[in-house]
Amino acid sequence: MKNKFYTLLMTLMIAALLLTGCGRGKGLDTSSGETEAAQIAADTDSGFNDFEKTQEAAVLDTEAAAEDSSGEDGQAARELSEQDLSSRKLIKTVSLAMQTKTFDTLKQQLEESIASFGGYIENSSYDAPGGQSFRYYYICVRIPSKDLDAFVSKAGELGTITNKSENVQDVTLDYVDKTAYKESLQTEYERVMELLAQAKDLDQILALESKLSELRYEINSYESQLRTYDNQIDYSTVNINISEVEYEKEMSDSVGSRISSGFRSSLFAVRDFFVNTFVFLVSSLPVLVLLAAAIIVVVMILKKGRRFRRKTSEEKKERREMKEDNEENGDSKADPS
Repeated sequence: MKNKFYTLLMTLMIAALLLTGCGRGKGLDTSSGETEAAQIAADTDSGFNDFEKTQEAAVLDTEAAAEDSSGEDGQAARELSEQDLSSRKLIKTVSLAMQTKTFDTLKQQLEESIASFGGYIENSSYDAPGGQSFRYYYICVRIPSKDLDAFVSKAGELGTITNKSENVQDVTLDYVDKTAYKESLQTEYERVMELLAQAKDLDQILALESKLSELRYEINSYESQLRTYDNQIDYSTVNINISEVEYEKEMSDSVGSRISSGFRSSLFAVRDFFVNTFVFLVSSLPVLVLLAAAIIVVVMILKKGRRFRRKTSEEKKERREMKEDNEENGDSKADPS
């Protein structure tokens, strides 16, 4: 397609030169015009050939640069993997389950400790069912990563930690890649800005502004992701679940502590049984009174019915005896002997 375009262009140039030569009437013959046209065509072909060679060379150079870049990226990744942990981008998350007899005191002390370490509460929830139920408190805390271990140790001093888990996510390579992409886009953005300053054609200006808008969106996206990473890296997350209990769980696993804990649990179970029974009886007293009254009425009715049946049975028995006596007396009168 390009060759046809170039051939057409040369033909038009030759025709223009011939017409110009004839119009001027300077005595140039046709053979000299054709010679000049042929020379121009040859020069044009040579220029186009040089342009195509230049494009091919640029493509080869780009591919070679891409290979070198991938090799450098691989080498950078290997060097990065050999760095110590202090220079890596780590996101740490710790989860704690705690028990306490002094619920309000622990809650207040934890909040004061968070502030003293330069952290903040991201979200929390508080549950106080009332009655015999105990209270619960969940809190999600953001603590500076350098003070994470110190804060966890302090929390263990304030209350009893019954469960602890920690998760570490290494985002170093992803962070480095996103930083490199952002810098590359920034460089491209600056180059497009330079072209826009030099552009005079309206179509070019519109195309460059559209490209700038796309680059600006991508740069903002990478910057947002990097800011999120920075926040998660600089401030570790600590999830704390606090449960109110009557006695704190023994953390020792010795035989003596297990016997002590089991005996104490049995005592509390017996006490809870009697307390709960008493509470049930007192709270259900109105119902129990009505039930007792109904039972008394039923019992009285049953007793009255039993008495009535007994009386009826005795009357029947008396009538039967009287009848038998009357029959015996009648027989004795009929037989005078």
